[in-house]
Amino acid sequence: MPRTVDLARIREILRTDRRWAVYALADLAPEYSAPTRWHIAADGRPALLLVYRGFEPPVLFAHGAAADLAPLLPEIAAERDAERVFYLSVRPEAAALLRASGYEIRDEKRMWRMVADPARFVPPAHTAMRLGPADYEALASLHRDGDAAGEAPPFFDAGMLQHGVYYGIREGGAIVAAAGTHVLAERESVAAIGNVYTRRDRRGRGFGAQVSGAVTAELLRSGVRTVVLNVGEGNAAAMRVYERLGFERYCEYREGIARGAGPGAQG
Repeated sequence: MPRTVDLARIREILRTDRRWAVYALADLAPEYSAPTRWHIAADGRPALLLVYRGFEPPVLFAHGAAADLAPLLPEIAAERDAERVFYLSVRPEAAALLRASGYEIRDEKRMWRMVADPARFVPPAHTAMRLGPADYEALASLHRDGDAAGEAPPFFDAGMLQHGVYYGIREGGAIVAAAGTHVLAERESVAAIGNVYTRRDRRGRGFGAQVSGAVTAELLRSGVRTVVLNVGEGNAAAMRVYERLGFERYCEYREGIARGAGPGAQG
Protein backbone atom coordinates (compact mmCIF):
# COMPACT_ATOMS: atom_id res chain seq x y z
CA MET A 1 0.00 0.00 0.00
CA PRO A 2 1.44 3.48 -0.84
CA ARG A 3 2.40 6.02 1.77
CA THR A 4 -0.73 6.88 3.75
CA VAL A 5 -2.23 9.73 5.74
CA ASP A 6 -5.08 7.61 7.13
CA LEU A 7 -4.43 8.50 10.77
CA ALA A 8 -7.41 6.53 12.05
CA ARG A 9 -6.06 3.32 10.52
CA ILE A 10 -2.52 4.09 11.72
CA ARG A 11 -3.80 4.65 15.25
CA GLU A 12 -5.79 1.40 15.13
CA ILE A 13 -2.66 -0.56 14.17
CA LEU A 14 -0.44 1.08 16.76
CA ARG A 15 -2.92 0.51 19.57
CA THR A 16 -2.52 -3.25 19.12
CA ASP A 17 0.72 -2.80 21.13
CA ARG A 18 0.70 0.59 22.83
CA ARG A 19 3.77 -0.05 24.97
CA TRP A 20 5.95 -0.79 21.96
CA ALA A 21 4.36 1.94 19.82
CA VAL A 22 4.59 4.85 22.28
CA TYR A 23 6.87 6.98 20.10
CA ALA A 24 4.84 6.32 16.96
CA LEU A 25 1.55 7.09 18.72
CA ALA A 26 3.04 10.37 19.89
CA ASP A 27 4.04 11.15 16.30
CA LEU A 28 0.34 11.36 15.44
CA ALA A 29 0.12 14.56 17.50
CA PRO A 30 0.35 17.84 15.52
CA GLU A 31 3.51 18.97 17.29
CA TYR A 32 5.38 15.85 16.13
CA SER A 33 3.63 14.80 12.93
CA ALA A 34 5.16 17.05 10.26
CA PRO A 35 8.29 14.90 9.59
CA THR A 36 6.38 11.57 9.48
CA ARG A 37 5.87 9.21 6.56
CA TRP A 38 3.68 6.17 7.18
CA HIS A 39 3.42 2.93 5.19
CA ILE A 40 0.76 0.42 6.27
CA ALA A 41 0.21 -3.20 5.29
CA ALA A 42 -2.53 -4.13 2.89
CA ASP A 43 -5.49 -6.43 3.58
CA GLY A 44 -6.03 -5.16 7.10
CA ARG A 45 -2.88 -6.67 8.56
CA PRO A 46 -1.68 -4.81 11.71
CA ALA A 47 1.73 -3.77 10.43
CA LEU A 48 3.37 -0.50 9.43
CA LEU A 49 6.64 1.29 8.87
CA LEU A 50 7.25 4.86 9.97
CA VAL A 51 10.03 7.03 8.60
CA TYR A 52 10.51 10.00 10.92
CA ARG A 53 12.49 12.69 9.11
CA GLY A 54 12.93 15.06 12.06
CA PHE A 55 16.45 13.77 12.70
CA GLU A 56 19.46 12.98 10.56
CA PRO A 57 19.57 10.17 9.68
CA PRO A 58 15.79 9.61 9.68
CA VAL A 59 14.42 7.16 12.23
CA LEU A 60 12.86 3.95 10.93
CA PHE A 61 10.25 2.36 13.23
CA ALA A 62 8.59 -0.98 12.50
CA HIS A 63 5.42 -2.40 14.03
CA GLY A 64 4.03 -5.83 13.24
CA ALA A 65 5.09 -9.28 12.09
CA ALA A 66 8.11 -9.56 9.79
CA ALA A 67 6.06 -11.35 7.12
CA ASP A 68 3.65 -8.40 7.01
CA LEU A 69 6.44 -5.82 7.02
CA ALA A 70 8.42 -7.36 4.15
CA PRO A 71 6.22 -5.96 1.33
CA LEU A 72 6.59 -2.44 2.75
CA LEU A 73 10.38 -2.18 2.44
CA PRO A 74 10.37 -1.79 -1.37
CA GLU A 75 7.88 1.07 -1.01
CA ILE A 76 10.39 3.07 1.01
CA ALA A 77 13.16 2.36 -1.49
CA ALA A 78 10.89 3.35 -4.39
CA GLU A 79 10.17 6.86 -3.12
CA ARG A 80 11.76 9.50 -5.32
CA ASP A 81 13.68 11.09 -2.43
CA ALA A 82 14.18 7.78 -0.63
CA GLU A 83 16.69 7.60 2.19
CA ARG A 84 18.99 4.62 2.25
CA VAL A 85 20.35 5.29 5.73
CA PHE A 86 18.17 5.06 8.84
CA TYR A 87 18.48 5.09 12.60
CA LEU A 88 16.58 1.98 13.63
CA SER A 89 14.02 1.41 16.34
CA VAL A 90 12.82 -2.12 15.56
CA ARG A 91 12.17 -5.47 17.21
CA PRO A 92 14.75 -8.24 16.63
CA GLU A 93 12.68 -9.95 13.94
CA ALA A 94 12.43 -6.70 11.97
CA ALA A 95 16.20 -6.23 12.23
CA ALA A 96 16.63 -9.72 10.77
CA LEU A 97 14.23 -8.83 7.95
CA LEU A 98 16.24 -5.71 7.10
CA ARG A 99 19.44 -7.74 6.91
CA ALA A 100 17.77 -10.31 4.68
CA SER A 101 16.58 -7.46 2.46
CA GLY A 102 20.12 -6.18 1.86
CA TYR A 103 20.57 -3.64 4.65
CA GLU A 104 23.76 -3.54 6.67
CA ILE A 105 23.23 -2.69 10.35
CA ARG A 106 26.12 -0.96 12.09
CA ASP A 107 26.58 0.03 15.73
CA GLU A 108 23.72 -2.25 16.70
CA LYS A 109 22.52 -1.80 20.28
CA ARG A 110 20.48 -4.37 22.16
CA MET A 111 17.86 -2.48 24.12
CA TRP A 112 15.03 -3.03 26.57
CA ARG A 113 11.75 -1.14 26.54
CA MET A 114 10.65 -0.63 30.15
CA VAL A 115 7.16 0.42 31.23
CA ALA A 116 6.04 2.15 34.42
CA ASP A 117 3.60 0.24 36.61
CA PRO A 118 1.58 2.97 38.42
CA ALA A 119 0.67 0.52 41.20
CA ARG A 120 4.36 -0.10 41.95
CA PHE A 121 5.75 3.37 41.31
CA VAL A 122 7.53 4.80 44.35
CA PRO A 123 8.31 8.51 43.91
CA PRO A 124 11.78 9.21 45.31
CA ALA A 125 12.63 12.11 47.57
CA HIS A 126 14.37 14.66 45.38
CA THR A 127 15.57 18.24 45.02
CA ALA A 128 14.88 18.38 41.28
CA MET A 129 13.18 21.44 39.79
CA ARG A 130 10.92 21.71 36.74
CA LEU A 131 12.78 22.98 33.67
CA GLY A 132 11.49 24.83 30.65
CA PRO A 133 12.50 26.34 27.30
CA ALA A 134 14.68 28.97 29.02
CA ASP A 135 16.90 26.14 30.30
CA TYR A 136 17.83 24.84 26.84
CA GLU A 137 21.40 26.20 26.80
CA ALA A 138 22.09 24.96 30.34
CA LEU A 139 20.87 21.48 29.38
CA ALA A 140 22.89 21.49 26.16
CA SER A 141 25.96 22.37 28.25
CA LEU A 142 25.24 19.46 30.60
CA HIS A 143 24.96 17.06 27.66
CA ARG A 144 28.28 18.26 26.21
CA ASP A 145 29.89 16.82 29.33
CA GLY A 146 29.32 13.42 27.74
CA ASP A 147 30.70 14.18 24.28
CA ALA A 148 34.22 12.85 24.83
CA ALA A 149 32.98 9.56 26.28
CA GLY A 150 30.20 9.12 23.71
CA GLU A 151 27.58 9.40 26.46
CA ALA A 152 25.80 12.59 25.41
CA PRO A 153 22.07 12.07 24.72
CA PRO A 154 21.75 11.70 20.93
CA PHE A 155 18.19 13.01 20.56
CA PHE A 156 17.59 16.39 22.15
CA ASP A 157 16.10 19.60 20.81
CA ALA A 158 14.39 22.72 22.11
CA GLY A 159 10.95 21.38 21.16
CA MET A 160 11.24 18.71 23.84
CA LEU A 161 11.30 21.43 26.49
CA GLN A 162 8.40 23.20 24.81
CA HIS A 163 6.11 20.17 24.62
CA GLY A 164 7.41 17.84 27.33
CA VAL A 165 8.27 17.47 31.01
CA TYR A 166 11.85 18.07 32.20
CA TYR A 167 13.36 18.11 35.68
CA GLY A 168 16.89 18.96 36.72
CA ILE A 169 19.11 19.31 39.77
CA ARG A 170 21.06 22.55 40.05
CA GLU A 171 24.23 23.30 41.93
CA GLY A 172 25.01 26.98 41.81
CA GLY A 173 24.10 28.15 38.34
CA ALA A 174 24.70 24.82 36.62
CA ILE A 175 22.40 21.88 35.95
CA VAL A 176 24.29 18.77 37.07
CA ALA A 177 21.61 16.15 36.35
CA ALA A 178 18.44 16.11 34.28
CA ALA A 179 15.80 13.92 32.70
CA GLY A 180 12.87 14.63 30.46
CA THR A 181 10.52 13.30 27.84
CA HIS A 182 11.48 12.46 24.30
CA VAL A 183 7.77 12.62 23.49
CA LEU A 184 4.57 13.43 25.38
CA ALA A 185 1.19 13.19 23.66
CA GLU A 186 -1.75 13.82 25.95
CA ARG A 187 -4.42 12.81 23.42
CA GLU A 188 -2.83 9.37 23.06
CA SER A 189 -1.94 9.31 26.79
CA VAL A 190 1.63 8.22 26.09
CA ALA A 191 5.06 9.49 27.08
CA ALA A 192 8.64 8.31 26.71
CA ILE A 193 11.25 9.36 29.24
CA GLY A 194 14.71 10.08 27.87
CA ASN A 195 17.82 12.26 27.97
CA VAL A 196 18.61 11.09 31.50
CA TYR A 197 22.10 12.40 32.20
CA THR A 198 24.24 13.18 35.26
CA ARG A 199 27.46 15.16 34.96
CA ARG A 200 30.41 12.80 35.27
CA ASP A 201 31.84 14.45 38.39
CA ARG A 202 28.48 14.25 40.21
CA ARG A 203 27.66 10.59 39.71
CA GLY A 204 27.09 8.08 42.49
CA ARG A 205 24.71 10.37 44.40
CA GLY A 206 21.40 9.00 43.11
CA PHE A 207 20.71 12.05 40.94
CA GLY A 208 19.64 9.95 37.94
CA ALA A 209 16.95 8.21 39.97
CA GLN A 210 15.79 11.52 41.41
CA VAL A 211 15.32 13.31 38.08
CA SER A 212 13.81 10.35 36.22
CA GLY A 213 11.55 9.67 39.20
CA ALA A 214 10.43 13.31 39.26
CA VAL A 215 9.52 13.19 35.57
CA THR A 216 7.66 9.88 36.00
CA ALA A 217 5.73 11.22 39.00
CA GLU A 218 4.62 14.30 37.04
CA LEU A 219 3.48 12.20 34.07
CA LEU A 220 1.51 9.74 36.19
CA ARG A 221 0.02 12.57 38.26
CA SER A 222 -1.23 14.20 35.06
CA GLY A 223 -2.97 10.97 34.02
CA VAL A 224 -0.67 9.64 31.28
CA ARG A 225 -1.56 5.94 30.98
CA THR A 226 1.54 4.59 29.25
CA VAL A 227 4.96 5.82 30.38
CA VAL A 228 8.04 4.09 29.00
CA LEU A 229 11.81 4.43 28.85
CA ASN A 230 14.62 2.67 27.03
CA VAL A 231 17.79 1.21 28.50
CA GLY A 232 20.71 -0.70 27.07
CA GLU A 233 20.57 -4.44 27.67
CA GLY A 234 24.02 -4.35 29.26
CA ASN A 235 23.25 -1.46 31.63
CA ALA A 236 22.24 -3.58 34.60
CA ALA A 237 22.78 -0.75 37.09
CA ALA A 238 20.32 1.54 35.30
CA MET A 239 17.76 -1.24 35.00
CA ARG A 240 17.95 -1.85 38.76
CA VAL A 241 17.35 1.86 39.39
CA TYR A 242 14.32 1.90 37.13
CA GLU A 243 12.95 -1.34 38.56
CA ARG A 244 13.16 0.14 42.06
CA LEU A 245 11.14 3.10 40.82
CA GLY A 246 8.43 0.74 39.54
CA PHE A 247 9.36 0.11 35.90
CA GLU A 248 9.31 -3.39 34.45
CA ARG A 249 10.93 -4.86 31.35
CA TYR A 250 8.52 -5.23 28.47
CA CYS A 251 10.35 -6.19 25.27
CA GLU A 252 13.74 -6.33 23.62
CA TYR A 253 14.43 -4.23 20.57
CA ARG A 254 17.31 -2.97 18.45
CA GLU A 255 18.80 0.40 17.66
CA GLY A 256 21.54 1.05 15.12
CA ILE A 257 22.35 2.51 11.72
CA ALA A 258 20.87 0.62 8.76
CA ARG A 259 22.47 1.24 5.37
CA GLY A 260 21.00 -0.08 2.16
CA ALA A 261 22.61 -0.41 -1.24
CA GLY A 262 22.30 2.71 -3.36
CA PRO A 263 23.56 6.27 -3.82
CA GLY A 264 22.41 7.45 -0.38
CA ALA A 265 24.17 4.71 1.52
CA GLN A 266 27.76 5.91 1.37
CA GLY A 267 29.55 7.41 4.36
